[in-house]
Amino acid sequence: MKVLMKESCGDIDKLKEIGKDKKNNYVTEQLLDENLKNDKGESRLEVTKRMEEAFYRVISENIGKRIAIVSHGAAIKFLLMNWCKLNDNNELEFDGKIINTNSPGVLKLTFEDKNLIQLVQIV
Repeated sequence: MKVLMKESCGDIDKLKEIGKDKKNNYVTEQLLDENLKNDKGESRLEVTKRMEEAFYRVISENIGKRIAIVSHGAAIKFLLMNWCKLNDNNELEFDGKIINTNSPGVLKLTFEDKNLIQLVQIV
């Protein structure tokens, strides 16, 4: 199953301008401000909504199966915010453990219904 995703960064030249006024990289700024978005881009809330719809559709159509979902790092981080908290160093944590969201990376998520019960860092 292929799920098409649209570009969420928007106008790259304007993104560079926005970055000049920010303390962190743009993705981290979006983790801190769910409504921040670039011209012709998406906010964290918009990306998360899009990711959730696709994610839960794939999950519900493949109950009991092992599946792989691939996306770009920012979208995965935004989806993980459903189950992880952002610590004081702007890192994602699940169950008291820091989740490495550097790209490329592989995470194994185990669910019972829609509840994430385990998140394991593989790579």
